[in-house]
Amino acid sequence: MKKSPLPMVQNTSSKDEKRTKKETLVKLLRWHFGYQEFRGKQLEAIEAVLSGRDCFCLMPTGGGKSMCYQIPALAKHGIVLVVSPLIALMENQVMALKEKGIAAEFLSSTQTSNVRNKIHEDLDSGKPSVRLLYVTPELIATPGFMSKLTKIHNRGLLSLIAIDEAHCISSWGHDFRPSYRKLSSLRNSLPDVPVLALTATAAPKVQKDVIESLCLQDPLVLKCSFNRRNIYYEVRYKDLLDDVYIDISSVLKSCGDVCAIVYCLERTTCDGLSAHLSKNGISSAAYHAGLNNKLRSSVLDDWISSKIQVVVATGIDRKDVRMVCHFNIPKSMESFYQESGRAGRDQLPSRSLLYYGVDDRKKMEFILRNAENKKLQSSSSEGELSKKSLTDFNQMIEYCESSGCRRKKILESFGEQVSATLCKKVM
Repeated sequence: MKKSPLPMVQNTSSKDEKRTKKETLVKLLRWHFGYQEFRGKQLEAIEAVLSGRDCFCLMPTGGGKSMCYQIPALAKHGIVLVVSPLIALMENQVMALKEKGIAAEFLSSTQTSNVRNKIHEDLDSGKPSVRLLYVTPELIATPGFMSKLTKIHNRGLLSLIAIDEAHCISSWGHDFRPSYRKLSSLRNSLPDVPVLALTATAAPKVQKDVIESLCLQDPLVLKCSFNRRNIYYEVRYKDLLDDVYIDISSVLKSCGDVCAIVYCLERTTCDGLSAHLSKNGISSAAYHAGLNNKLRSSVLDDWISSKIQVVVATGIDRKDVRMVCHFNIPKSMESFYQESGRAGRDQLPSRSLLYYGVDDRKKMEFILRNAENKKLQSSSSEGELSKKSLTDFNQMIEYCESSGCRRKKILESFGEQVSATLCKKVM
């Protein structure tokens, strides 16, 4: 049932008025999302963008990044535009927001033309009902949609632009998307709309590149620790196991009916592993770009509603995931951190399990070296990036093969200072 709206936050300046504004934001948090207080840097980010200031926020997966733009959408009139690279995650967030009575929509090629037309009609109206609009960077790059955004802005109805997974704009990041590079046009076309850049994984060089590429103006820079205290990290060696398929089935069965994600490098591996788990009595399904839109949506719905326990995937999300397994070694520590971080986003004890094998390592090295040889022939800058990919992968190998505290290795890879007692203080 849709809840009655709470008062909007007014622009104020005195100490008493600022306290009142904070109290209003906390009320919005409690009323719509059920949380009692803001966590980490959430409130600072929210207050910054509500005041019209750009903000760069580095917050670990599970740290509540989405709250940094969802609360402003409720606190201020107008539309918050959210740019996200993954359609599955957009669908997931919009579904959750609608269940809370919050007017949210997403635009993508997976929707029917009727659904898209209704959203566009709402946007073109004088008083659009949508408060949060999720779009892909590819859509932003189209002249037609940019023209629509400009018209919405000219009517005073665009309050904030949030760039999720902002590391994708950097060619030095682990998940570079060329379409993200075109997001700089947002600043040129909409110069007075505050921009909030959010990421969970960005080394110092990437952070600088994101801020410059998005043309953020005097941004408030907020950084949280990368430490996910509620996640236990483990590596198992495929070459020492009699049968890795039997082992992963046994692990998942021992966890009971908890929600889990298994990441695989290839779609065929997703399909094969999912079939194996199902034969062994584990409710599972494959989820990847090779499936048609209808089947993908059906799998996502079944997983979110707990009809399916395990999703064998290349990219998907849910708050109460208790375990994330990597069936193949990821290509970088950043990729691994982001994916393993999908476990325990509700802050409850969770587990990360990575299966490491020599064959997997050689396969990934072959892929990366092939890419390096091709790029070295095209340009020196691309060759430099390809060398970085090999360096990043070697860091991942070191994580798997070395002894000692794995949590410490993760944090140090992001340049974080780690105390000697860190691993003794966490589960």
